[in-house]
Amino acid sequence: MIDEGKFHTQEMTNRLEQDIREKFRRSGYTLTSQRRAVLEALRDTRGHPSAEDIYLLVKKKNPRVALGTVYQALSVLEEIGVIGSKHWAESPTRYDLNTEPHLDIRCRRCGEVAEIPGVELGNLEAQIQENTPYSVSSTTLVVEGLCPTCQKE
Repeated sequence: MIDEGKFHTQEMTNRLEQDIREKFRRSGYTLTSQRRAVLEALRDTRGHPSAEDIYLLVKKKNPRVALGTVYQALSVLEEIGVIGSKHWAESPTRYDLNTEPHLDIRCRRCGEVAEIPGVELGNLEAQIQENTPYSVSSTTLVVEGLCPTCQKE
């Protein structure tokens, strides 16, 4: 009997890897071992880690990696559309493998960021574009609250 959840996850992983390879092919950049290590750290972590969080994860597997290398890899990955970034004035930039429109929730106390599953944004970006003279390049929404850990404190 096939484990449908495991099959679905593997199918999503294969699709993501194909998409990443295609974006690299079109960009002219190569998928170096450092960029692959950063992608693996993003895939293996929950939430939306900062560059420093990613650096610490990569450093566990490759102690010789430099923080600058991680920043450079993140820059290239974002430039070619493999990852997205979230910016809040009071916290470091956070990175996300999910570049599709989605809602994030951020804890006002500890700063943890997570995606809100099951909520569709629909045609929000198109509606915004129709109601402004700006050329909309992206739409990012963040919901704020207290995470379960901070609620207990």
